[in-house]
Amino acid sequence: MGHPFHPDDFPIKEDVVLQPTRVFYLKGCIHFKQTAQIIDLSGQMRAPFQGDFSHAFLDEAEQVASKLAQNGSAPAYEIKSSGNMMRTLKTITDGRSGDKVCDLNITFVSFGSSTVRFPPGSPHSRHEIELAPVGGRGFDDRKHEAFVRHSIPYFWDMTRGRVGILYKCLNQQRVEVGRVAGYGFDKDAVLVLNGDEVDDVVAISTCIITLNGRDAMDA
Repeated sequence: MGHPFHPDDFPIKEDVVLQPTRVFYLKGCIHFKQTAQIIDLSGQMRAPFQGDFSHAFLDEAEQVASKLAQNGSAPAYEIKSSGNMMRTLKTITDGRSGDKVCDLNITFVSFGSSTVRFPPGSPHSRHEIELAPVGGRGFDDRKHEAFVRHSIPYFWDMTRGRVGILYKCLNQQRVEVGRVAGYGFDKDAVLVLNGDEVDDVVAISTCIITLNGRDAMDA
């Protein structure tokens, strides 16, 4: 069943441009089976983000992430699976403390919903987040995923191929608060977001679900 919210109900606020405050490199986070890492690049990028991903920005993100790993820096978050297939429960942990941040339960069927479950007292969300396709109004609906956090609707728009856009709904309009692009032979991705408008764990977890969901197949 599609999500009751639909992007057509929230026109895009064109005069608001994404101003990222956070940059993350999602290492091995696409179609992974056992482990993956999320590396925080915030404040370490020289190439500016100018509305969309340039080759220079993506290349520098990979280089900075590799250098941090070589220097022994812990990732911001790690993802571990309960088994060795994509269709298993994923747990995101803090890369430094090892504490659980959330669990991902990813669906692979076109009409199902995926969930992000947070521990009690989590600073990232007061409730479980359900990510589902929007209601059927057109061909591209299956490429839009909707979720609600703290009574505010969000949409992941995956209609642009390798680039996905995260919108937050404010005053009956959609405002872009994040953007992701695949990199590295479709195994890695780079995520930028406005940390003043969206929680980083909420953005990362829903992004990973969107990148690994309905069209993914176990090899």
